[in-house]
Amino acid sequence: MKKTRSLLRVPAMVNRRVRRILGRFRRSQSGVAAVEFALMVPAMMAVWVGMVIATDALTADKKVTLLARTLADMTTQMVAVSQSDMDSIFSATESVLWPHPSDQLGMRVTAIDIDGAGVAFVDWSVVPSNAGMRGSFSPLARCSKYTGLPAGLKVARTSIILSEVSMVYKASAATQIVDEMFKSSGGTMPLGDTLYMRPRQSTKVEYNPPPGGACAGYVN
Repeated sequence: MKKTRSLLRVPAMVNRRVRRILGRFRRSQSGVAAVEFALMVPAMMAVWVGMVIATDALTADKKVTLLARTLADMTTQMVAVSQSDMDSIFSATESVLWPHPSDQLGMRVTAIDIDGAGVAFVDWSVVPSNAGMRGSFSPLARCSKYTGLPAGLKVARTSIILSEVSMVYKASAATQIVDEMFKSSGGTMPLGDTLYMRPRQSTKVEYNPPPGGACAGYVN
């Protein structure tokens, strides 16, 4: 009889022990910080990576604008240019992008003449001899009408220099981190800028050798 009663008490003892263990588990605070940290790490890393990429992209965009300005600035200080002169200018201004890679960079410089009727014509247009610095640009056809000139710049019988820059932006270090974290390829973003500037040493920047005679339809 005593043996039977002892056997009956065993489940009750086990039940009480299980309840005590579960109670201690509920009251325990150890490991909570670690769990919270583990939950927060992905969000914190995503915010950090996003800030790095955004800052890097804004810096690259500003450098593209600065490159366009430098390209126009150096060209408008010349009285006459040749292809070799422009290649030197293209190579010099490329360094503005550092430390961003310039392997997907494009540049073009165009001289635009506005005739007596206020119509804009392309006088000359050049791209770098180095194909790696042309991007998608090609020279505009001489004597073709240029319709993209803002109305405020269409001053009759004047000339203006147009510099154009394009760049395919790809994040550097942040993209590698994203690739490691999420095993996905980094995205790209096209950047570009244009800038108009008046010649400063003469009424226009001539091209050497001269591209040809007057354009058909040009009004003096």
